[in-house]
Amino acid sequence: MNIKDSQSTASKNKEIISKAFDEVNNGKPEAFLNIMDENFKLTIIGSTPLSGMHVGLQDVWENLISPITNALEVQPTIVIDQLVAEGDVVVVKAHGEGGIAKNGKEYNNTYCHFMCLKDGKLVESTEYVDTELTRSALEK
Repeated sequence: MNIKDSQSTASKNKEIISKAFDEVNNGKPEAFLNIMDENFKLTIIGSTPLSGMHVGLQDVWENLISPITNALEVQPTIVIDQLVAEGDVVVVKAHGEGGIAKNGKEYNNTYCHFMCLKDGKLVESTEYVDTELTRSALEK
């Protein structure tokens, strides 16, 4: 891939990711599923109940998105602080605002997503979060 193609791909990939975050913030948590490859791999760093590698759309939905969504009374708005892309790689630094867990604790996590796309589909991502905050939100 030449530099011009790499820049064009990076720009398209940034748009895909940015749009998915916008949709999530508009009440559509399934937005990321729509851009994921069927064999998508997501690794959550840390030792929370959600940490580890999740493979495939069903695993990601059932064992990651649903548990955290169900643990929250108010979903946080995810604010992208920085969005950087080079070719097929997109890195997102973001934070949550206004989130409240069902146990009454604030849930405004900080995120760093290292994402890889191929042909406009998300194929792999590693997510770095405040694991203690995540664990706290999951407590009843």
